[in-house]
Amino acid sequence: MSNSLGSRHSRRAVLTTAGAGIAGLAGCTGGETQGATTGDVDPSAPFRNKTLRFSTWSGTNATVFEEEIKPAYEEKTGGTLEIVPGWAEILAKIRAAPADDPPYDLTVTGKSQHYIGVQEGLWEPLDVNALENADRLKPALLRDDPISVPVAYGVMCYAYDEQAIDWQPESWADLQEKATDAVLPGSFWPNALQMAAIVSERMPFDEELYSPTGHDAIYETLQSIDTAKYYTGAQDLWTALDQGIGTVGQYFFAYSKQKQETTETMDIGYHVPTETVGYIDDYHAVRGTDRLEMAADFMDFLLSPEMQSTYASAFNMGMATEDVDYPTATTENVPLTNEALQNVSFLEWADIAEYSETLTERFNGLKSST
Repeated sequence: MSNSLGSRHSRRAVLTTAGAGIAGLAGCTGGETQGATTGDVDPSAPFRNKTLRFSTWSGTNATVFEEEIKPAYEEKTGGTLEIVPGWAEILAKIRAAPADDPPYDLTVTGKSQHYIGVQEGLWEPLDVNALENADRLKPALLRDDPISVPVAYGVMCYAYDEQAIDWQPESWADLQEKATDAVLPGSFWPNALQMAAIVSERMPFDEELYSPTGHDAIYETLQSIDTAKYYTGAQDLWTALDQGIGTVGQYFFAYSKQKQETTETMDIGYHVPTETVGYIDDYHAVRGTDRLEMAADFMDFLLSPEMQSTYASAFNMGMATEDVDYPTATTENVPLTNEALQNVSFLEWADIAEYSETLTERFNGLKSST
């Protein structure tokens, strides 16, 4: 199977056009008032006595920021970084807050949250090109509407009980041809559909997902997999494998690696196919924040070589920039070059928004019949 992008460019826009259309909107390198200050600003501590409220995924991501990145940033700038862990409730909290008093200044988003936030006016644009480290970003990770900043990304892998299978996973097609009692993503259906699009050869790579003429092929592929269950969360997946309900699952590499290192109840194996599914952790300034300058400074700090390598060493994610020092497990399993990332299906929700209701209904029907 080959990766033919056709006319769809999502997340693959070249960096030289990243700021087109929003230059001057962001104002992220100065000009706004960040609360009352007196006297001259100490250039060695430009954000002293200022707090940036930063929301990221609960669990390991929040721990990395709390233990590794927060102390370094606070020492460098004199400001305070307030970590706010979250998941599905991120958008709900923004909607519920007054427009001029958001619950956080910066937040991570998932595949659909970016799109929904754009439609509802929940983001203050951050001009990627205004950052000093912008030229180090991998173009494959940039959005077509560059109002946010990518920091890291993850890829999906086979996660399995080594004692339960007698074959070695390679491509995702092995789920269709070799696997029994597979455990697939159920709480967020695009992950399963992206995988099935890759397996289907009706269209190149994942193009089945972006055209109604390809949707039947996706569901036919899923129906051909011997699926034990669709899991609702990480613990549901690991419980299914541990209890022998399933033998092999589709999950994220960094989290699978971490689970392998911390569990004693089973021997967890993992394998990242060359063509796979991925997600990008990119961060948005929230509407009404008065910390745009500090937010942009923090984003630039996160993209610095030192912080990208610090993040990479703490968690087996791919980083958004080039020239990062990675742990061996990451270099051996995660596609790290911009060229290799062309084989990762990064979903841009805007590309499927018009089909999402139908896709959801069909997927829910599939789950209920499993």
